[in-house]
Amino acid sequence: MRALLALVLVTAAALTGCGGGDSDEEKKAEGQLRSSGAPTPVCVDQVKETEIPAAFPSDFPLPAGAKVYATESRSGGRTIVYAVVDTDEKDVLKAMQTDVPDAGYTLTEGEVEERDAESNWKGNGYTGRWAIREVAGCTEQTSVTVLSAKD
Repeated sequence: MRALLALVLVTAAALTGCGGGDSDEEKKAEGQLRSSGAPTPVCVDQVKETEIPAAFPSDFPLPAGAKVYATESRSGGRTIVYAVVDTDEKDVLKAMQTDVPDAGYTLTEGEVEERDAESNWKGNGYTGRWAIREVAGCTEQTSVTVLSAKD
């Protein structure tokens, strides 16, 4: 399981995005990207919201109040959405474990650890993985990353 998670996260971090906007070099210079290429999680009050791409499943339930601050289009029709929500990680986990299946997606392999959780999912013509993490330095805020690909 950890090998699958590592593969998904390494793949997501290693490929460059095609979403437009500032280049990765400009974002790194501004401190918005981690060295892996993924955006650094931010606190809700630091978010400059962006639109969710049309390639992302329109009925995928992000947690209530989630603010999307970055997206990436990847090879193979994959899309990644990065968001943050002003809600404790444990409450976000409960919502994801309820709302995602209620929207017609089946949760498959996943794991829950202290301060983070992730799960593969499939349904409504898409396959993907979500991961949530407590945001360091942001009291009771949670980052939400969702990878999706059309089947």
